[in-house]
Amino acid sequence: MKDIENYLYVLLASLIIISVLIYRYSSILKKYFKDMTLASEKASTGDYYVKLTNNYSGDLGRLSNNFNSMIEKIRINIEELEDKNINLKAILKSISNGIVAIDNDERILLMNSIARKLFDYDKDDFEGMKYYKVINNKLFLETIKSLTTATDSKEVDLEDNKGNFYKIKVDPIRLEDEENMIIGSIINIEDVTEKIRLEKIRSEFVVNVTHELKTPLTSINGFVETLKNNDDIDKETRDRFLGIIETESNRLRRLIDDILMLSFIEGSKQKTDNITDLVQTFKEVYDVTYGLAQNKKIDYKYHFNKEKILIRANKDHIKQLFLNLVDNAIKYTQEKGIVFVEIIDKDDSITIHIKDNGIGIPQEDIPRIFERFYRVDKARNKKIGGTGLGLAIVKHIVLSLDGNISVNSKLNEGTEFIVQLPK
Repeated sequence: MKDIENYLYVLLASLIIISVLIYRYSSILKKYFKDMTLASEKASTGDYYVKLTNNYSGDLGRLSNNFNSMIEKIRINIEELEDKNINLKAILKSISNGIVAIDNDERILLMNSIARKLFDYDKDDFEGMKYYKVINNKLFLETIKSLTTATDSKEVDLEDNKGNFYKIKVDPIRLEDEENMIIGSIINIEDVTEKIRLEKIRSEFVVNVTHELKTPLTSINGFVETLKNNDDIDKETRDRFLGIIETESNRLRRLIDDILMLSFIEGSKQKTDNITDLVQTFKEVYDVTYGLAQNKKIDYKYHFNKEKILIRANKDHIKQLFLNLVDNAIKYTQEKGIVFVEIIDKDDSITIHIKDNGIGIPQEDIPRIFERFYRVDKARNKKIGGTGLGLAIVKHIVLSLDGNISVNSKLNEGTEFIVQLPK
């Protein structure tokens, strides 16, 4: 009987110990699962700095370590992805072309601000949208639709109704290890309007130069041939022919000089360290052009608000600027007219006004007067002797000084050129 009691006591003690151990372990598990639940909830909201307090041994300890290691790796991966995303956005923002990436379901993966502007789309919710719901420009939409179905790179040139030119290129996005696996497309839209415009200007320039050079050369050649083949030409006729040859030769020289000057100014990219006094430089031009004004009895005056007005510029360029504008003012002003030059030195800029009360410029011609070889009245310019490059040279000199030039003119009332140069 006593053995039975001892057995029961031992059994009871064992049950109590087991119950205490179970309770204790269940409490540990409960706390562990509570910590795990809280940590996982924080991680699910984007807090990847959360960690489980590793006060556990055995399997729970290993599980805690694995959880903390997993969260740390996720955090590092997300930070790397965020950094790459920031860099990618910065790169896209700095690209001057419109860039769009779409997947095989025609959904937008990324798009830069240039593309949004071209597509007339001003919202930020484009990611995941079908690209044809974002492109509000019909011309772009139709072109891109025709290109995105291709499995190879394709490009097309197009012109919109505003006269802008674009080159649209679509390249398939292939997996690095699977060349045959296409996962989307990259759309690259380049605005080539300026490039087309410059090519057109160059082409027109070549044609115009050829024509302008050919005319005096043909005239010179014709009169030379006449003089060579006719020994019996009287002195008066011979002198008249030689006078024409001299006139055409001078015209040819002026044209070549202007072409070289224009080419030099366009090709000169470096800023000069020379300091030029605008007042002194203009007075030199005044001395040269005063006789031309006197011949037409023109009232030729000037005004400066300071005795010295200094600017960082090439003196020869400034002299050429004054010479071209003043020469034009005198040429296109009738006898007993007025030519007035004013230079105003302000706090942050210098303004040059060259005004006359001459024949003026028709309003429809004003936007084009700075173009090379553009003449308002070809017959009149030919009679006066202009090369058609004077105002183009002036414009490029002003642009080389980071300034701007404008013109106010009314037909038969006069013209005013206004040049603004930064200090």
